[in-house]
Amino acid sequence: MANHKKTKKPRKPTKHLPKVGTPADNAYRLKRSREDLLDFGLIKIPKGAARPIIAGIALVVVLLVVLAFIAIT
Repeated sequence: MANHKKTKKPRKPTKHLPKVGTPADNAYRLKRSREDLLDFGLIKIPKGAARPIIAGIALVVVLLVVLAFIAIT
């Protein structure tokens, strides 16, 4: 009786990582940390979409602050 499946599960392709301490490694780690900071692991944001989303949120916050200031005075 065989203890394995007839069809193998396809493996996830591995990406080559640069050697530790090299400039390529530092650039890779910086890029990954920036990506992690933006998406928090929840969703994958397309490369060009992060800046307009952040700008839109900042604009809404500024407008709310201005409206609150007008309402107070």
